[in-house]
Amino acid sequence: MNLQLGHRLQATGHKQCPVAKRISLWPAACSLWLLVVPSIALAQRSPFNGLEVLPADSTGHYRILIGGHFHGESTNRSGYPAATLLANLDTINKLGANLFLSTGDLFMDPVNDLPRYQRSLFGKLKMPLFNAPGNHDLGSVSNLPASGAYSFPIGYMPALSSNGLEHIRNGLAHLSGSPQDTVFQRAARRLFEEAHAFDRDSLWVVLGACVVLDLESSDGTLTPRLLKELDVWVQWFDGGSDTPHIGNNLFIISHRPIWAEDDPQYSPLFKDNTRSLTGTNFQKDVYPLLEKIAEHAHVYWISGSLGGSAPSSIFFQEHAKNITYIQCAIRDEPRDALLIADVYPDPGSGPGVKWSSFSLTGQKLLEPEAYNAAWWREHIGKSEGFNWRLLPYLVKTTALRKEFWWGVLGGVGADAHSPAVSALSPNASSRRPAPPEFRPGWRG
Repeated sequence: MNLQLGHRLQATGHKQCPVAKRISLWPAACSLWLLVVPSIALAQRSPFNGLEVLPADSTGHYRILIGGHFHGESTNRSGYPAATLLANLDTINKLGANLFLSTGDLFMDPVNDLPRYQRSLFGKLKMPLFNAPGNHDLGSVSNLPASGAYSFPIGYMPALSSNGLEHIRNGLAHLSGSPQDTVFQRAARRLFEEAHAFDRDSLWVVLGACVVLDLESSDGTLTPRLLKELDVWVQWFDGGSDTPHIGNNLFIISHRPIWAEDDPQYSPLFKDNTRSLTGTNFQKDVYPLLEKIAEHAHVYWISGSLGGSAPSSIFFQEHAKNITYIQCAIRDEPRDALLIADVYPDPGSGPGVKWSSFSLTGQKLLEPEAYNAAWWREHIGKSEGFNWRLLPYLVKTTALRKEFWWGVLGGVGADAHSPAVSALSPNASSRRPAPPEFRPGWRG
């Protein structure tokens, strides 16, 4: 059982559990049920900078920053993240994000690049960073749990009165058949004590949940353990409409857009991305789970394998009711941008998400929702045009590369044996047959 307690957190369930029935608690008392759900860790720390996922602000607002392919262009051999990312670190920190989610390909070479990343990126970020491993990240320090996923609630906000605290404390004593020194009792008691010490007037409920997946190790297929991770959230969100304070947003982060591979609407748009060799189980096993969650919550599946020819750093498409497919990745190019998800509490209809973007190069961007499949079909394959001011630089860098001169010399050597060159050589006339009009006996 993965039972890491959250910092001043009560993550709530929403079906009335047996304990709640006996002591007449409102449905949020089923937080105790969530505490013992396998593999949900209520307190997550970033494996890159050690920062903990913290609650929302006093208004319940929670901000998530999203991007990927942070090593930039595939030709980057510096060992540092993309220049467009590093140049904006001060601004990124000032955005006030609670969480930074990377959609994969964080590194170019995770083993050798790590010291440089620690100095230039991880050590300077002021929010916890989590990464969904991409093909370049295998062997990195992601330190994913054995299940292959980080899975945790996000955006905690106050909801339960001090009377509710007292009810929960009394309820702990009535858990039948549970000795006082069990792991569950100790965990629940510590949760109560931390929450009560922090704020005697409130505990915490959440605005949503986040699942960060490793799909590289399984070639894009969700293993039974990963499917179990999603099924946990199916149970958690099931009946969420009965508890207006419960979060209804699930953010799923993966490097590969496995939702696009077998879908003719999206597959042609991402020809250059990482693809599974033998297919995935998305349509068969995963999508049915998404549909169940979508009955009570909004699912945002966010990936980051776009390919170098992408016309934008953002793809945003509502696929079905409460199911949205998103991509976001940078390439150290003028189009580089990050996504921002602002999650707000709305007691009337449940929390909502406001999407915006942040250009890393100062370009004017459309609303994220505008970069849908129709926009991509219209713009994909279109070049931004050649920048003639770069011509002197390109000529210089080409002429100074040894590979260029090896190619020139190799070409000259190959041409020396061609018929055209042989005909122009000094001794060519002695070897070349005379034109037919000068041959003996020829008649025109």
